[in-house]
Amino acid sequence: MGFSINEVLNRKIFLSKPSKKKVSEKTHEIRELIMSKKIDKELGVDKLITRRDFVYGSSLFIGGAFAGGSNASYAKTNSRYDYSFNVGADWYGPGGVGDYASSHGNNPELIKAAHKIRSGTYESELSEAMDTGEEFDLIVVGGGFSGLSAAYHFNRINPSSRVLIIDNHPIFGGEAKRNDFIVDGYHVSGPQGSNDFALPTSVGGPDDYFSALNMPREFEYQKPEGAASEMRIPIDNFDYMTWYENNYDCGHFFARANKPWIKDVWNSGLNSTPWSEDLKQAFTRVRAINISENKKHNNDQWLDSITLKSYYENVLGMPPKVTSFYDPIMASIIGFGCDALSAYWGKYFEMPGFINTDQIEAPHLQSFPGGNTGIARHFIKKLIPNAIKGNTFEDILFNQVDFSQLDKEVNPIRMRLSSTAVSVQHTGKGSDKEGVQVIYNNKNKLYRIKSKTAVMASGGWVNRRILKDLPRKYHEAYNKLNHSPVLVANVALTNWRFLERLGIAAAFWTEGIGFTSNIRRPMIVGGKSQPLDPDKPIVMTFYIPIIKPGLNAREQGAMCRAELLSTSFLSYERQIREQMTLMFSAGGFEPTRDIAGIILNRWGHAYVNPGLNFMHTRDGSETPSDILRQSYGRIAIGHSELRGHQYWNGAAGEGRRAVESLIDRYF
Repeated sequence: MGFSINEVLNRKIFLSKPSKKKVSEKTHEIRELIMSKKIDKELGVDKLITRRDFVYGSSLFIGGAFAGGSNASYAKTNSRYDYSFNVGADWYGPGGVGDYASSHGNNPELIKAAHKIRSGTYESELSEAMDTGEEFDLIVVGGGFSGLSAAYHFNRINPSSRVLIIDNHPIFGGEAKRNDFIVDGYHVSGPQGSNDFALPTSVGGPDDYFSALNMPREFEYQKPEGAASEMRIPIDNFDYMTWYENNYDCGHFFARANKPWIKDVWNSGLNSTPWSEDLKQAFTRVRAINISENKKHNNDQWLDSITLKSYYENVLGMPPKVTSFYDPIMASIIGFGCDALSAYWGKYFEMPGFINTDQIEAPHLQSFPGGNTGIARHFIKKLIPNAIKGNTFEDILFNQVDFSQLDKEVNPIRMRLSSTAVSVQHTGKGSDKEGVQVIYNNKNKLYRIKSKTAVMASGGWVNRRILKDLPRKYHEAYNKLNHSPVLVANVALTNWRFLERLGIAAAFWTEGIGFTSNIRRPMIVGGKSQPLDPDKPIVMTFYIPIIKPGLNAREQGAMCRAELLSTSFLSYERQIREQMTLMFSAGGFEPTRDIAGIILNRWGHAYVNPGLNFMHTRDGSETPSDILRQSYGRIAIGHSELRGHQYWNGAAGEGRRAVESLIDRYF
């Protein structure tokens, strides 16, 4: 072709909005160059390798089928997904700045401990655990929203009680953490996982943690500035996907088309897409369906008995390409595509085919800087006031956590971080359950603690292995829960002029890594906000679900985790840089100049995947959630998975319920 990628990128054709012809020409040139795989320097990959601020400098070798499975027999049948890899500096990558710099996604130490749990390594070491001599009224395993809510609810009912939360991460919050960057003197943030929230409907009700935690109920967001002042930019990372796309400046990218970028697809751009006429008509039909008008199809029990793929293709008569289009959207919400989910969840999340898209109400979701970490920090401020200095909304969101305050003996509620529970069981013989013994790992040493009761707010894939006296029916219920991973990548940009030139705030695509990314309007906190000027820094967030349509849920989860955990940071970094260069170079994007940093957040068990009849059994028998919600002895299970989908308020509700089941019997 005669041009290097820099030569293509540096052509001065973007003094104003690029023409459609120039966009098309440049996109095709870039695509050919990327396909050649000889562009590391131009992508900025080689430059970053030499200055990458890795948190971990030594490698940790992981081998075996860490992918999942309920027992040893399953591990054998799933051996084709076994994998080995080094979890070291070039796997974990940089973590940014601030409280969350050493905890972005699943870190190497966490993975090592989880692997030892799975392989049974700890079993021979349990008897050697050091007894700390500590005794509590309640031990909560897990420091996400379920665990934080359980501790809070228990304390407000029994304020003189002693509570300990143990969590395997270096900082609380579960997936409600953020990535922080300093770029050109500006502090910009993105969510690691858990993101957006809706305000509770009733002030003072059992679900109204906003009032209980002294959180505001009204929010203001920064308006676009400079050349982007008229742009429509979402305030979160999900609302623009399908439901409210028409409210924002969203672009669909077709790499192979003569016209790569199509804006406002559903209102005015559908005929400009390279889709066939039949597919265009199918999208028009499916987006106009309102299931409430069809008594035959509007049956939750029936919908929960068929896959969403079957509903789209066999019931509605949609072509498979409609299903594949919605696969990554469903996967970003609940972990898998349409072939591994029941149609009930399509209705629950108001997907096309269930509600007329023109009848969907205005957006109602909110998003803190860095996602739902804002809620988690308010929980900590309430539980351990001295852990975060100050009392204003701004203080709680951005002041540094004083980790030395979390586990002080004088605190009625304590939190012990980087502590992985490896064994939980009752003390006493037979039906005489005297208490609960918890053994946990901290810095490769095992410790034993005791409690009157325990709430398991940790994930089901962990609970079924560390609950040593878990009754058989609970094991069988857990075997019906599957899990899938997600990769969340936050890309810090020095500017976003390329988006402003293309006239988009969010992008969709069907080839390459991921399927969508966006910038968002930052929340104004304490009269201040992150900038929203195309000439200033911002974070662009990629939610990247990993799915393998055609496999059953258990196989998909295992295979996708293997891919997520065995891919190096460098490989993902290169893919992201390639994808952005391919799509955005037509707007003047230059990766070496415009990318200030990339943080990867790998969540191996990000989603619980509700299979068929998860919410509504055919014969009216107990669902897995019904069984797992029943406390046994002095142990109660309370985590978001029991809702079939994982949102902060549902998680908090399950933690509260678990505590109440114990209080009624033992306090």
